[in-house]
Amino acid sequence: MDQAGTPTENRIARGAASTAGLILAVGATILLTLGAAVTAGAAPRDPTRVAAVFPPWWTASRAASAAASAGAIAGAGGAPFILILRGEPDQLGQRARAAGAWLLLDPDAAGQCTPLPPEPR
Repeated sequence: MDQAGTPTENRIARGAASTAGLILAVGATILLTLGAAVTAGAAPRDPTRVAAVFPPWWTASRAASAAASAGAIAGAGGAPFILILRGEPDQLGQRARAAGAWLLLDPDAAGQCTPLPPEPR
C-alpha cells in the first residue's frame, strides 16, 4: 500500500506548510522592523557614555572584561551582559563593538541601565 496519502491529503499538508512558512516570515519581518525602530530611538546621545549590550550567554565576568577593554565601566544594566561605559567619544563605540558588544544604547533611554541617583539627606 502506498504511504504517500491521497492527493487531497497531500494538498492540505502543502497548504499547512506554506501557511506556517508565511506566518514565520511575517513574524520575523515584524520583529526585525520593531528591533530596528527601538535601536534607532535608543542610540547613544552622548558618545562618551553608552550602554553596551554583550551576548546574553556570556558570563558577567566575561562581559565585564570585554567592557573594561573598551572603556571605563560606569555602571551595570538590568542584566549582567549590559554595562554602562565611559570613554573617548571618537573611540568608545568602535572599541565596544570590537570587544564584542552587539548593540550600543543610550543609558538614559535604556531604562534600568541608569544607576539610581543618591538619596537626598
